[in-house]
Amino acid sequence: MSATEIISWILGVLVTGSLLFWIGLAYRLNSMIRTKPTIREGLDLPAPTDASVSIVIPAHNEERVIDRCATSLRRQSHKNVQIIFVLDRCSDRTLEILQKHTKEDTRVSIIENYSCPEGWAGKCNAARLGAEKATGDWLLFTDADTKFDKELVRCAVASAIKRKASLLSILSTLTITKTFERIVQPIASTFLVRQFPVDRVNREHRSRPFANGQFLLFSRKAYEGIGGHEAVKEALLEDIAFARTIAREPDGRVQLLFADGLLKCSMYPTFDSFKTGWKRIYIESHSRDVKKLRGSAWTALVVGVCMPLIAFVGIYFGTSGSPSLFWTSIAAVTMFIFVNAWLYKINGAPVIFVVLSPIGAMVVAWILFGAASMLRNRKPICWGGKEYILEPRAE
Repeated sequence: MSATEIISWILGVLVTGSLLFWIGLAYRLNSMIRTKPTIREGLDLPAPTDASVSIVIPAHNEERVIDRCATSLRRQSHKNVQIIFVLDRCSDRTLEILQKHTKEDTRVSIIENYSCPEGWAGKCNAARLGAEKATGDWLLFTDADTKFDKELVRCAVASAIKRKASLLSILSTLTITKTFERIVQPIASTFLVRQFPVDRVNREHRSRPFANGQFLLFSRKAYEGIGGHEAVKEALLEDIAFARTIAREPDGRVQLLFADGLLKCSMYPTFDSFKTGWKRIYIESHSRDVKKLRGSAWTALVVGVCMPLIAFVGIYFGTSGSPSLFWTSIAAVTMFIFVNAWLYKINGAPVIFVVLSPIGAMVVAWILFGAASMLRNRKPICWGGKEYILEPRAE
């Protein structure tokens, strides 16, 4: 067997494996979409008019988005709401902007906080202060960079009641307006959802608890039963910590739904903040495990860069006398483009940017490797105006 034949045989095996992988992923995506649970289910449920809801919004220097957030909360069709903004060490115009809303709507109140106790993450402490003033039957914690559809609170409470959820969370629809978001965000989000498939989160037995901090709706009984934010006070990703804590309770039930446009979020204004934010997310979602972070980084490179590259190499070698290799490689490239275009569309990014998805995969791998290095070397991560040194839990 000549060297060319050996290379073609090896490429054939690799390309066939790549093709089967993309076919399997397409099948998984199709299954997910057919059974996709969305918060819109609440539109067809009885309106929970008797349920009071306290909405707590921790905010640190959010003048960019705070007016939009407050306006959307005040427009909720569910009127029995209490809206509590906790300004955590703000030094911008957030307070000035919100004061207009407190004058116009008695349901809106502001708590100003200028300190954070030792051993507490800043956001958790701010949320705790808001919870102490909350009077509702349900406690909803959300972020300042969110925008609520007017039916969202009604739908969420109705769905939580129907699903008997102790904690109901929503995967928001992320806004994509910047170039780095169009290229990288679909890949970054996919790698997070890959760890926590929604069907596994919602199933009753052997679930994989997960929640999104942009929308955490607790029954008061469940929230107080675990000790509130005290139970997750050190967590920089308090949403996953809450989900795991609730799931350990005898009657604890975590449910996760897709926003389907009813909850929109504008996460990061710059690429630097995007990179820092996703490092934090990945570190906590990987349980502060350096090896897991590196493993995910290599997965991003293999799946997003090496697989399509090998398929293109297979096309090149296949034109030299191996029709089976050529057509298998064509099929692998086609499936790669099809599946990635599907993922970009699901995430709201222009499909044309799928041609740059290998760059997106490389950036995600770089972020994951950076997160692993930061964790291993105990470099501080800045979040919400405070620095944290995270300790690796396994290596």
